Amino acid sequence: MKSRITAAALVVLFPVATQAASGLSGTWTSPGGGQTFVFKVHGDWFTGLVCGPCDDPASVFKIEEGRMVDGDKLAFTINYDVGGPDFKRVGPYRDRVSATLAGSQLSVAAQHEGGRGTAVTTVLRRVVDSYVGINPESVVATVPSLSRDVKKAAPIEGKWVAAGRNAQQNFILKVRDNRIWGLVCGPCTPDGVFLIDDGTFDGTNLTFYINHLDTPASARKSGITRNIMRGALSGNVMKFKWVREGAEDQPGGEMTLIGPIR
Repeated sequence: MKSRITAAALVVLFPVATQAASGLSGTWTSPGGGQTFVFKVHGDWFTGLVCGPCDDPASVFKIEEGRMVDGDKLAFTINYDVGGPDFKRVGPYRDRVSATLAGSQLSVAAQHEGGRGTAVTTVLRRVVDSYVGINPESVVATVPSLSRDVKKAAPIEGKWVAAGRNAQQNFILKVRDNRIWGLVCGPCTPDGVFLIDDGTFDGTNLTFYINHLDTPASARKSGITRNIMRGALSGNVMKFKWVREGAEDQPGGEMTLIGPIR
């Protein structure tokens, strides 16, 4: 049976308990590690991404319209706006996904929006089994993106590589309506993928946040930490200064990215 996620049934949405919501937040992987899912919960709704391989911009897609449903049920869409398993055949499309959460397992069923094609099911496993979740109320709430429009690629869209590192670190940046999202990985295994969100780009200057949800595994089992990245684009180089959110008065660091490699 195929393990790649391609969509799901539309369901009626209801409020859900905080415990169930916090159990979703973090990183999940499909059998064999073929795909990585990162969920970030905001109260009774969530955002995130799916990737695989995660260092390829053409294999990174946004999770939208995420809602906790009844008890352990949830639903979301995957927006295949610039690629995906069926993109060459049908163009931009979306999958609707329904799922059931049970501890460190997430059973998902997916189907093309509109009921097209055959539903695909698989079971995702949490990357950090001992993770006990976060308090969704502690996460900064942002408005989820519902845009379905295909936009011309921004000059920063694609794969960027951090310069001067012994081990390669990849930044996959995507831009919709001047809003940045994406991921950081390196190595690009499920336990090394971090969600980028809440970013802005004005043509030269850019800011975005790197989320640390459940990976890497830590004795600190609650809450969320984010690094704030502020930089500027000059040709094929972006130079950043970063600090930890909530600790802006403390020393951070600098980073240079080279790209994009599309």
